[in-house]
Amino acid sequence: MTRAVLDTNTIVSGIGWGGTPGAVLDAALAGHFELVTSPALLAELRRVLAYPKLHAVMGDADELIELLALAAIVVTPTEAVEIVRDPDDNRLIEAAQAGQADVIVSGDQDLLTLVHVGQISILTPREFLESLNPGS
Repeated sequence: MTRAVLDTNTIVSGIGWGGTPGAVLDAALAGHFELVTSPALLAELRRVLAYPKLHAVMGDADELIELLALAAIVVTPTEAVEIVRDPDDNRLIEAAQAGQADVIVSGDQDLLTLVHVGQISILTPREFLESLNPGS
């Protein structure tokens, strides 16, 4: 089964606005792929969801983060990487490597321009959904 790390931008977009990122979250919760995350990624999500603008739309983040942590394989990376300029993006790569993920799902252009890191593909939410449902 495919293992994927979702960027915070994908999760927040999926929760707040639905669309393709929402379909990715639905696929994770339905068990169509294994969601991989880390304590650092959950902390970043908590920080982002606390922004006043997002908190007004999404409410209390604790329940959401607890649900994601229960639905995911939570890994603790042991090796730090410095591949891209944004440290938060490097945390995605670390989690993907530690969790033996097949793919990172993101809308971040810095990550998407890499295309892959080792055997880990970096795909947009739309590309990822298409890879889960070939021919649809």
